[in-house]
Amino acid sequence: MYWKLRIPLLLGVIGVISGLVQKYSNLFLMNTPYFIRSAIFIGLIGIIFTILEKTNVNEKKVHFTIGAGLILFGIIFDYLMA
Repeated sequence: MYWKLRIPLLLGVIGVISGLVQKYSNLFLMNTPYFIRSAIFIGLIGIIFTILEKTNVNEKKVHFTIGAGLILFGIIFDYLMA
């Protein structure tokens, strides 16, 4: 069974960005209100996902286990960085 990389990459990117923003919040978001931090988080995900769409990386088909591995990597990365 093969998947397009769209959903696994989206969930993986959300996990990685979430982990990085939680671990290094002082580096990215010094003395900003919660609303601005949320906007920056969503903006980073949007920018990365737009780049992946423009380069057609999301259209590649991979095996189900690779897609599940990308999702698990994002979840584990977020969990370990928090």
